[in-house]
Amino acid sequence: MRTGVALLLAALVASPVGAAPASRVVSLSLCADQFLLALGARDQIAGLTRLAGDEHLSPYAAQAEGIATHDGTAEAVLMLKPDLVVAGGYSRAQTVGMLERLGVPILKLKSAQRLDEIPAQIEQVAKALGKEAEGKRLADDLRARPAGGGPGPRPTAALYRPGGEVPGTRGIVNDMMAAAGLENIGGRMAGRPNGRVAVETLLLSPPDLLVVDSLRPDRPGIGQSVLEHPALTRARGGMAVAGFPISYWLCATPASIEGVDLLKRVAGEALGEGK
Repeated sequence: MRTGVALLLAALVASPVGAAPASRVVSLSLCADQFLLALGARDQIAGLTRLAGDEHLSPYAAQAEGIATHDGTAEAVLMLKPDLVVAGGYSRAQTVGMLERLGVPILKLKSAQRLDEIPAQIEQVAKALGKEAEGKRLADDLRARPAGGGPGPRPTAALYRPGGEVPGTRGIVNDMMAAAGLENIGGRMAGRPNGRVAVETLLLSPPDLLVVDSLRPDRPGIGQSVLEHPALTRARGGMAVAGFPISYWLCATPASIEGVDLLKRVAGEALGEGK
């Protein structure tokens, strides 16, 4: 059986690949999906992940409609006959390794930790697609967006997720909060850059703003129950609460930069109402 699969895979990659610009591109992760869709490369996309059309997880779900998807295995990717595979955060290491051994060209994107790392990645993907002009325009537009909340003290904030997860100083959440004029104290609360915080700890020293991004009425789970803790519900009277779409910072992509304005707006509305 394994021999048969190996022969099939070898046959699928027997034709020349790697021509530039790529005309049959396959994404290996939700994050890579977003770079391809942000660049308007629909006619060059041979396949996206199954999560690409999930409106809760991807801000580009509408753009993904009608594009073929795959299950993330090397076999499924190869059936799409890609001349380039883009791998980003959350890509399956096993699939990447198999494709590399078979000689399929792969563009690997590191998960950005800061907003200012994203424009260069846009240009990197755009170059592989032969869309340098489009990539430069998008990158320049995002670089030019103002960030920061101005002088003076910033409202403290923490993102609180099901299970008590509180992102701290490492990652795109922290950078987006800073750009939106908020001081992320998640790391201070957890005692380390990223960690978990009990409801009791949160209530002892609450932030000015509590941000929630993971509530899904369509997919309730035990992990979400912490956000409905009676003590936390009562404490919300003295703490502003803002909902923010997880799709903007689940992956560090062009949408993360665009999401700063939305975060600034929902934070301002919540803090204003709490006064």
